Amino acid sequence: MNRMIGLVAAVAALQMSVCLTAEAAQTFSWDKNNWVAFDDTVTATVECPDPAAAEWVKTHFAEWYGAHAPNVTGGTTGLALQAGDEAYAAEVNADGVKIHARTLAGARWATYTLRQIAIAKRGTFKTEGMLLPTMKISDAPHLPFRAIHFCWFPEVRPQQIERAIRLAALMKFNYAIIEPWGMYKSEKHPWWPWPQANMTKAEVSRLVAIGKDIGITLIPQINCYGHASSSRGCTIKHSALDIHPEYEPLFEPGGWNWCLSNPETQRVLRELIAEMHENFGNPPYFHIGCDEAERQSCPECVKTPNGELVLKHITGLAEFVKSRGARAMMWHDMLLDRADFRWKGFTVCGNKETGAILDKLPKDIIICDWQYQDTAQHEKGALTDWPTMTYFKEQGFSVACCPWMNDKSMKPMADHIVKIGGFGFIETTWHHLRGSEWQKMYMGAAYAAWGSPVSHDVSFQRSLRLVGQDMKVTDYLDTGFLNYQVSPGWWVNN
Repeated sequence: MNRMIGLVAAVAALQMSVCLTAEAAQTFSWDKNNWVAFDDTVTATVECPDPAAAEWVKTHFAEWYGAHAPNVTGGTTGLALQAGDEAYAAEVNADGVKIHARTLAGARWATYTLRQIAIAKRGTFKTEGMLLPTMKISDAPHLPFRAIHFCWFPEVRPQQIERAIRLAALMKFNYAIIEPWGMYKSEKHPWWPWPQANMTKAEVSRLVAIGKDIGITLIPQINCYGHASSSRGCTIKHSALDIHPEYEPLFEPGGWNWCLSNPETQRVLRELIAEMHENFGNPPYFHIGCDEAERQSCPECVKTPNGELVLKHITGLAEFVKSRGARAMMWHDMLLDRADFRWKGFTVCGNKETGAILDKLPKDIIICDWQYQDTAQHEKGALTDWPTMTYFKEQGFSVACCPWMNDKSMKPMADHIVKIGGFGFIETTWHHLRGSEWQKMYMGAAYAAWGSPVSHDVSFQRSLRLVGQDMKVTDYLDTGFLNYQVSPGWWVNN
């Protein structure tokens, strides 16, 4: 084993005296009885071919540590690196700090690791510099594409989205997929979101800029097939039709699906994709959703075979995304026939017709295979193989594994993607980006994406607090992983 997540395990060891596993110890060694200054009396030497790396470290040390920030200089460290563009190595001793990386990304991960470990000097009223244990770290990610997917609901405040993005970067994810549930304030189609939508173009641009600085690329998503209501199905809400019924022709009866036979649907979706893609800074990917759709039922759609409609729709959108210099991503479930015995026990939502279109879809589409089963749910014991992912890979597609809260499956799932030469890892969060579930998802996914056994420890608390400091939070609601300790009004009502 030659990986750990640049530091999630180490912080637990430092703060709770938890022994590192033998696997992690091969990349991380430290002396818990020998702490040295990490302040303006210390020099951090950064070795990286990219001259921007040393400057980035210097700038962020100053941001985090103020007048007590360590000095930063470029130079040679003599530290060996593992393979990969994002690999990094760091060493701390009485002579100072050394960081070695091949890219700015690797330098960021090394710097985040040091930040997560550092603690304030002891014996003072206020912080007067930091301390680090003498240590050596050599690390590299398990997978090059490591993403968090989360939803911007009407109930979610913009501050929560920013915290989620910053925390993902600090835990060394390099992408975040943002799915607006009726919250993107489109200028081209102002009827599409809820009237109170706060995902404005200005706010998106601000978050994209933050992401660029801290090392995480934001990817937009639009549900282009099912989930067209931009609301959870259990609510029977519809961001467009509840307020603007005049746009009913764009949707199937009931509103859950977009109407695929209406040429106006393709026009509207392409315009929305272009608007969001540009607002997000034209990233290399765009997620078109396409999960959990219903069979078409409108008088025009039923005239065409279901599979033919879906194929034309998805192909058209994927080609449009490609014309913008990006690759389309989509959920996997409608591309498999739920009656096919090969997929028994796995997530499948398609029918025979939609399951037959796979070999006709553009091969540059990235299939995002969401499987939420835990290994313990399978009678044969530990689950180490996901046949749906293997199938998509064998059909010539790039495939990403997408767990949720099934943390026992995260590491085996990531290992399987590496084994088959898959694309990457996407941790979904949906409506559970709060409380201990938030911690469970982020911690488990971070370990798995960096190749270590899943663990849950106090480093999440420290990381979340560091994110709050970066945001300079002053509001009670922007602290911790819940908005309230008790329900609002509890004291009065009880």
